[in-house]
Amino acid sequence: MIDYFNSLHPMPPELCNAIAAVAELHDYPKKTILLKEGQISNHACFVVKGLARAFYNSGDKEVTRLFMDEGYIITSWLSFYTRQPAHETIEILEDATLACLHHDDIENLYAEFPEFNIVGKKATEYFFSLSEQRSLMLRKHTAEEKYLFFTERHPTLFQRISQKQIATFLGMNEETLSRTRAKMLKKS
Repeated sequence: MIDYFNSLHPMPPELCNAIAAVAELHDYPKKTILLKEGQISNHACFVVKGLARAFYNSGDKEVTRLFMDEGYIITSWLSFYTRQPAHETIEILEDATLACLHHDDIENLYAEFPEFNIVGKKATEYFFSLSEQRSLMLRKHTAEEKYLFFTERHPTLFQRISQKQIATFLGMNEETLSRTRAKMLKKS
């Protein structure tokens, strides 16, 4: 996590030590619900190992909004920043090790170390851009383009995630994903 933060903006040793002092390392088994819809997201967790997804319910169907594997930060961003109840659920898909920071600790780090504000800003910008990319993909692309979007950004996830969850992430049904994948694999 410290290396990731340093890649966003160089941090002095005092800030690295302060982060290490408040970060908590947790192991979570597969199928753990980290956050339920309606709860306030109080933690931002860096994925050291494992995989999670954020999803919401649309009628009787779960729609995956985001997959978060090694190197991602898990939180419900809107809830985390607004301190309002989350509109999504976060579930661990594989046994995971997470380095977690509490919202209050992050706010204290912002106050004590101005350079940490730059780290937070750059991380937020990055995750906002991912959200925008997915939004554009859902609105403007064909099934083949959506499939390529996923495989280019998440080349190893097809082996780690159910086809149903990938299909809902891409805004299509399982049959369309299966046909599209078969077609694209024939082309390659």
